[in-house]
Amino acid sequence: MKIFGHPVHTMLVHFPIAFWSLATIFDALALYGVADAWRASAFLTGLGLFIGLAAMLPGLVDLARLGEAAHKTGLTHMALMSAAWGFYLASLVFHVDQGAITATPSPIAFALDMIGFLCLAIGGFYGGELVYRYGAGQKE
Repeated sequence: MKIFGHPVHTMLVHFPIAFWSLATIFDALALYGVADAWRASAFLTGLGLFIGLAAMLPGLVDLARLGEAAHKTGLTHMALMSAAWGFYLASLVFHVDQGAITATPSPIAFALDMIGFLCLAIGGFYGGELVYRYGAGQKE
């Protein structure tokens, strides 16, 4: 799926990657007592979740257009990135209580961030395989 000749999925995925990477760092800083890092992490996690959803639709369109050779790689990429999305959503749950950001950082949220980040990194590798090996988003 393209807009103005550029692949939409590829344009959007950089944002959740950046936001979630920073959120993971901020959660670690919050556990070490850095003021407001916990709140910043919650905000960045939420942004990553929102834009991640926006990236999923064009990603699904691109997945449907992949050739047979790239399809398994595409499914692996989708599964890992969906898992990352789920882990960051779970982390956000530990940031919020009754609609407000909690005052105390949670080691469980940071652990979920780390698992999500691992899924994000491996899923990103598979996304790179799709683009650089199979030409995903470059052909139409």
